Amino acid sequence: MNNQEPIVTDGVIIEFIDGKDVPVNHKEFGERAVVMRSAKDDDGPVLYFTEAEWDAFVAGVKDGEFDDLLEEEPPAES
Repeated sequence: MNNQEPIVTDGVIIEFIDGKDVPVNHKEFGERAVVMRSAKDDDGPVLYFTEAEWDAFVAGVKDGEFDDLLEEEPPAES
């Protein structure tokens, strides 16, 4: 089900893979999983998200939930 090319942005690789290919057994991933890892460190940690977890993360980003983590404030929207 990996019919989407990986997304590479700001040194992070995001891939959408078949849930049965996830090597983590602590939760059910369903049909599809989202994988996030560093583009600069092939041996670094790999994060696996269910679709629901990923959707909640994206919604939080859109809602400004993580804006306090920015080094500088984004420009105000006009």
